Amino acid sequence: MGEASAIALSGDAPDATRAERRPDTPAEAFRRTATLLSIWHVIGAAASVVGMLLASRGGDQELPWMPRYALQGFFVFAFAVNLAAAYGIRTTARWARPASLVVNYLLAVVAGSTTLHQFNAFRALGDLGEGLFKAFVPFLVICVGLIAVLVAGQLAADDPTAPVPRTLRRIGLGIAAVAGVWFVILADPTGMISSIGDTLTKPLAFGALAITIGAALACRAMWSRDAARHFGTTRATEDTLSGLAFLSPNLIGFLVFFAFPLLFSLWVSFFDWKTTNTGREFIGLDNYVRALSLDISGADAAGAGNEVLKPGYQVLMHMDWFGQNWVLGARDIEFWLSLRNIVVFLVLAVPLAVLPALGLSSILASKLPGMKVFRAIYFIPSVAGVIGVAIVWGQMFDATIGWINYLLDVVGVSEAGQGQAWLSERSTALLSMVIVFAWMNFGFNTVLYLAGHQGIPKELYEAAEIDGANTWQVFKRITVPQLRNTTFYVLVTTSILALQLFDIVWILSRPEPGGPNNATSTPVLTLYEEAFQNNSQGYASALAWILFLIIFGFTFFQFRQQRDESTSGGVS
Repeated sequence: MGEASAIALSGDAPDATRAERRPDTPAEAFRRTATLLSIWHVIGAAASVVGMLLASRGGDQELPWMPRYALQGFFVFAFAVNLAAAYGIRTTARWARPASLVVNYLLAVVAGSTTLHQFNAFRALGDLGEGLFKAFVPFLVICVGLIAVLVAGQLAADDPTAPVPRTLRRIGLGIAAVAGVWFVILADPTGMISSIGDTLTKPLAFGALAITIGAALACRAMWSRDAARHFGTTRATEDTLSGLAFLSPNLIGFLVFFAFPLLFSLWVSFFDWKTTNTGREFIGLDNYVRALSLDISGADAAGAGNEVLKPGYQVLMHMDWFGQNWVLGARDIEFWLSLRNIVVFLVLAVPLAVLPALGLSSILASKLPGMKVFRAIYFIPSVAGVIGVAIVWGQMFDATIGWINYLLDVVGVSEAGQGQAWLSERSTALLSMVIVFAWMNFGFNTVLYLAGHQGIPKELYEAAEIDGANTWQVFKRITVPQLRNTTFYVLVTTSILALQLFDIVWILSRPEPGGPNNATSTPVLTLYEEAFQNNSQGYASALAWILFLIIFGFTFFQFRQQRDESTSGGVS
């Protein structure tokens, strides 16, 4: 007893006593952080309700309908996930950490974007050119400071022990920092900096800034190793979260600018949706029925009109079957004419864009001198701007000054002075679009085929040369079969581009897009006119989804055929 008392009085306490006095472990310290995070998520749920109410408000500050619905959907999601995360953190559930990270990250992005908008940061970024002109001198000073830093780094690499690089680096950073502040003050054409104090007094700006900071801090706390140990996060989950963090910029862009508009257009297609009308009526499948409705009726005369069809239908085409005259009508005749045009265009344009590319790639893949130059020449149409290319071709197709008619006169195909009106006659307008499309795309397809040529074993050509095969036999028996996968990819991508044709027709068929008399109308052009000229957003969305199903079905058929050919080839 005396010895124990002496040890205690001397301060040399045993290990058990020291354990009682040691600070909390990281896991124990995180329990207090977890309590704060749980409270934060409750606050986040309340903030989500406020955000949903702000997004739904009307009046002069009412948001456009698409971002309004997007924000409302996001705040509903944030409300539910915040409540779930608050409960999961209290119960130390494993799923609570990923849920907390996701909702806080998204809250930081949305609230941060709102904060920047409130401070006119996006407008200031757009006016950066004007600001750069005003603050050109401090911009040069910044450049001088950064150059000094680069020179210091080079000097330090040559002699790490020299004191001059360290001093030069500090001077360069100081100059750049001071000039940066000077630049920001001068390059402020929108008054963003001068209005920071007034903006912070606005409840929306202050609240968005507070949520941004809080969500960022919560993300930082949840990302720590202590949080991972506290919630028992596995290595696989940690790797998944890291991967999603790196993918998040592209993933958010995909969800906001592609996935959400795509799904929203599907919802709009079930409404009689007018952009100038707040009362949007749900009509179910009526838009699809209107687009796809056809009527066929017998007629006594060959040129019968709309009177033999149901009310609301127009004559699409006349047919003579087994000595009987028939009239085929449609409710939306322009859409069906566009489908007919795009099928004809597909049949003509895709072979012209693919077959020459296959033959040309075989020539360019040879080792003849100058082939690299020709590869670049044939690829130029693929990188040229569509607008410029279409304007040039429009001049070439001109009936009076076009080079095409001039060349036809020179070779004697047409009589002098009898210029062909390529773009204003029904018989040649669509063919003109086919020529332009094929010219623009076969160069890129040639490059794809050239890449496919690199994968063909050289031994096959050497064996064919030993066996005495000629050029055509080598091309038919070796090149074409070996390029089967490349041909499949080229056909699919070129067909999708052809079915989505818009820009060439929009430019070349001026001043009547789709003309003459709907001869060059395409489904994309039709749905564009319905949406932005006829103001029928719901019907245009239905046309877009019908076109999507057509393209999906066509692509699926090609994939199925390719799979069957591969299976049969493998069996044989």
